[in-house]
Amino acid sequence: MERIRNLYKWGDINREEYLKEKEGIQKELKALAPAESQAENLNKLEEFLANIAQAWEEATGELRNKLARSLFKEIWIKDEQVVAVKPQPELKPFFQLNYEEYVNKVLKKRPRGDSNP
Repeated sequence: MERIRNLYKWGDINREEYLKEKEGIQKELKALAPAESQAENLNKLEEFLANIAQAWEEATGELRNKLARSLFKEIWIKDEQVVAVKPQPELKPFFQLNYEEYVNKVLKKRPRGDSNP
């Protein structure tokens, strides 16, 4: 922004060019800035995921199906058991964090593989 302001001051560009370029830069900056609504959405997702177990317990079969579709892009079932899931893209970071925490807890509590008889 300062660069085009200086060009205008020095007379290298006229007022119309300056205002046009300034408007373009402001639009680009606005698009780059994280929107407050994104932060709000993350907070809502966090609350939703924190209460998912309770929601599942209280839900009917149809609501559980809707809930599962909102959480997962794909679900693999074998012998009437869920064996793997692929979360919706916007939820993937939450599942990744949860998985990493779980692995860290399990690895800290389990003895090393070579120390088992």
